[in-house]
Amino acid sequence: MINNSFNYKEGYQLFASGSPYSRFSFMKFAFVGKALSSYRFLHAPVMLACMSACLIACGDSGRQTTEEPVKQARKEPVELVFFSTSGWSEEAFNERFGNAIRSKFPEYTIRYIQSSKEVTLESLVTSKTPIDVYWDTHTATFSNLDRFKIQSDMSELIRKHNVNLNTLDPAAVQMVKTMSNGGMYALPLVNNTEVLYYNKDIFDKFGVPYPKDGMMRDDMLDIAKRMNRTDSGVEYYGLGTYPSYSLALSPFSIPYVDAKTEKATIQSDPRWKTVYEQLITAYRTTNNKKMSDPNQFLKGNMAMFMGLANMFLNFDVSTINWDIVSYPLYKELPGVGQQSLPTLFSITSLGKHPDEAMNALAYMLSEEAQKSLSERAIIPVLQTPSVTQAFGTKAPYKNKNYAAILKNKFSASPPLTVYDTRAQNIYLKPLEQLAQGTVDLNTAFRQIEQETNQMIAEEKAK
Repeated sequence: MINNSFNYKEGYQLFASGSPYSRFSFMKFAFVGKALSSYRFLHAPVMLACMSACLIACGDSGRQTTEEPVKQARKEPVELVFFSTSGWSEEAFNERFGNAIRSKFPEYTIRYIQSSKEVTLESLVTSKTPIDVYWDTHTATFSNLDRFKIQSDMSELIRKHNVNLNTLDPAAVQMVKTMSNGGMYALPLVNNTEVLYYNKDIFDKFGVPYPKDGMMRDDMLDIAKRMNRTDSGVEYYGLGTYPSYSLALSPFSIPYVDAKTEKATIQSDPRWKTVYEQLITAYRTTNNKKMSDPNQFLKGNMAMFMGLANMFLNFDVSTINWDIVSYPLYKELPGVGQQSLPTLFSITSLGKHPDEAMNALAYMLSEEAQKSLSERAIIPVLQTPSVTQAFGTKAPYKNKNYAAILKNKFSASPPLTVYDTRAQNIYLKPLEQLAQGTVDLNTAFRQIEQETNQMIAEEKAK
């Protein structure tokens, strides 16, 4: 027989011990004991079941536990739509992000819309196509979010899904917060920077020593001038480059537009002259031809190309004998590298599944996913030892100088504005004329300033 009596003396000692949890336990046991003593006729198993159910129902919600959380109900199938203006192929998107998300969330259908002349962000917004996640470079992200009014503060989703921003690249996170008015309109998933690619066969052919990590830009340009020649009827070029990155990511960290005055900086900041002079010299080592396409380097008659660190993943570089060295430095800023180029992922106001979208992004920021990216020599934003130490260990090409990618410390990014993407196009316009000598820097800078300020005024008036 079970003893249904409740020992109130022992219960009071439990209550008087002073512990809030002990006092609450006494209340539970007192309630259960009194109830059971009133129903002595209950069968023992029934009474035990009643006691168990009561104690569980009255559990102390403030007590910390190390038990595994209760598993959520089975996730419902959803379609998550991703879009970028980057022009990435579906294959490239899947290799970097899509396949990992599908593997983790097989119940999600991951649809990637590739941009084209016909398929633009504007056309998708106009047609009210649901875009769950828009991703792009940092400059394009904020400009387009503001232009099409599709931004959404992800702060609450970030908290809900336990994304620890303190473990991510602080410069990238701070930049997002600044451009999100203190909120979080996006999350950085990977980082990027430029490195110097070079064709070893061309250097061997002309007996020129290979470039080195830590070299100065002036030394790089001297080599480029030597390589710009014609041999046996073949024209060789010195240095190809992305002009937009040379301007936007320079270690001088000069903004196109002053965030406070909302005016062009081209005339007010003398450092622009240094940046443009270097870029003009590079243009002249390709006979004033615009050489900003990596495919031009891959043809085999260009000695060097200032390309993004992940270029070897996005293009077929197997046709040439290549390697890389770290981003060449300005003599005015020894030891200071380029600004970082984070890829930002934004859950938009057009999407239908914000929680599922955040599930996907939170996973891509996990130790598992970030380590996988790092192993392939993709710059991670998660800065834990196991992630950073794995960098390049499983990259597809062996015996390459992947350490060069992380050699330089990133310089700080300047405050961005929503006008930057359009301002950049204006800043780039006179480059070929400058290289050809048909316009001088002073004239070009005046034109840039006038056109940029006019563009800003027109945007404000809309």
